[in-house]
Amino acid sequence: MKIVLAVILSLLTLLVSVALYFSYTERQESHFETYQELQASEVMAKGWVPSFIPGSAYDIYEEHRVDEGRVNVKFRFARGDTAQIEASCTRQIGDDPRVTLYKCGHRNDRVSVRLSEDGKCEISSE
Repeated sequence: MKIVLAVILSLLTLLVSVALYFSYTERQESHFETYQELQASEVMAKGWVPSFIPGSAYDIYEEHRVDEGRVNVKFRFARGDTAQIEASCTRQIGDDPRVTLYKCGHRNDRVSVRLSEDGKCEISSE
């Protein structure tokens, strides 16, 4: 009986370990110092980062899961460089006058864009 219990516990431990491993490997993160580095990577072409982010974007952090089409990007940008976002997205009404909100289509998804007065931006799937 003890041998059967030990085998069952070992199998459960193995299954949990495999599930955690695959969950971890499906989560990807990237950091790019400049927009040019971002463009040279494959993350924009694969849709993990929308193409409407400003060309002045820098200090760009992106994370995604390979099995999901969700977008999660944070970056800094030159104040006033919002023409690409304004052309691609619909401005929303917000409570904070220091933050400009947009809703955008991206692939088959809707994303929210938060532009702060201090040049920070967050883009995330809804």
